[in-house]
Amino acid sequence: MNWLQISLALGTQEAAEFETVLQAHGAVAVTYESQADEVVLEPKPGEIPLWQHINLVALFSIDTNIAGLNEALRVLDAKVHERLDVAFVAEEDWQQRLANHTVSAEFGGRLLLLPKIEAVEQRVDAAGAVMSKTGKAALYLEPGLAFGSGSHPTTRMCLEWLARHIKTDQVVLDFGCGSGILAIGAALLGARVIAVDHDDQAILATRENAQFNGVSEQIQTLTLAQWERDGSHQAPDHFDVVVANILAAPLIELAPTFSRSLRQGGSLVLAGVLDDQATEVIQAYPDVEFGPTVAEDEWVCLTGTLARSS
Repeated sequence: MNWLQISLALGTQEAAEFETVLQAHGAVAVTYESQADEVVLEPKPGEIPLWQHINLVALFSIDTNIAGLNEALRVLDAKVHERLDVAFVAEEDWQQRLANHTVSAEFGGRLLLLPKIEAVEQRVDAAGAVMSKTGKAALYLEPGLAFGSGSHPTTRMCLEWLARHIKTDQVVLDFGCGSGILAIGAALLGARVIAVDHDDQAILATRENAQFNGVSEQIQTLTLAQWERDGSHQAPDHFDVVVANILAAPLIELAPTFSRSLRQGGSLVLAGVLDDQATEVIQAYPDVEFGPTVAEDEWVCLTGTLARSS
């Protein structure tokens, strides 16, 4: 089967509204690609970053109303034709393009990360956990972004820790949840999770991904404003695990809150930290006994246990 492929060269700020139009006119798949192999290193706390210059690539059925789609795009940009490319692609060519952006990995011998296209192979066990054919918990996400899809070192290191340490019925805080990948991973492994982010779109993404993975009932999502208003979740001894894959500066700023929120002996998992920032972050948590630092490329993951009450 042949498909109609539409590519748009866009800036970051335009991407969301153009994607909305494409989906409203029948796009069966949309992917983001960097125009110049840009690397996104330090996003804002909780942010799901995009490259500055994007190719937005959408797949449509061959009988799509091109005239109607073009008219809708021209509402956003009267000169859209100058950065629009239309082509016909075969099924196998599109599948190969999608495969180039997928992340498939195994963590801790317990958790598989797979693209959503493979979700047709999932089964749900009697307890409601989404399992792969291997019997391991399977987390399905759309391929694509540098943070939130499992392709970035900080995400991989956090997933590895979660897969090795999360126990059934533990209470976990995922602060800066982004796509929800860490919250969902913890939930699939049996935890109950509160997922917090300052970005409404991240909260929406976490909810949608949690629903797709069958763990909505185990994950409560809160915007940062809701988190700050509802002090109950910041009460002492509330969490068994706090995981935050954000940035060094907010990790330091939030140290008193995270330490106070952990139960005695609770675990702290901090990522989004460059290797030359690790010492400063560790010093902000005097009540946490940190273990050996895990590193990948220039990034580190800091893990420790709350030794005494703050």
